[in-house]
Amino acid sequence: MQKIQTQETLSALKSGEILMTRKADQIQFYALVNDRIRVQNANSRYTLSIEEWQTLFSNEEFWIYEPVQTSEISLEKDVEYYGWNHK
Repeated sequence: MQKIQTQETLSALKSGEILMTRKADQIQFYALVNDRIRVQNANSRYTLSIEEWQTLFSNEEFWIYEPVQTSEISLEKDVEYYGWNHK
């Protein structure tokens, strides 16, 4: 994950990036949705105006969220598996 400077967070959100913070093993995500900042974690989800978000989270350390790429399903193995005749 790439750490992002506080002054770059709003432009990153406007370009479609999802940001995250981690505090006391609690991960929180931030995304720009309909000109509001959506804040989401495992226990809650809410939206804030850009001004509210900047006031509340101006001292946080942000990272750009990069989803983990899962391995693709092998079509060849799939065909082989489903081709077996189970008796």
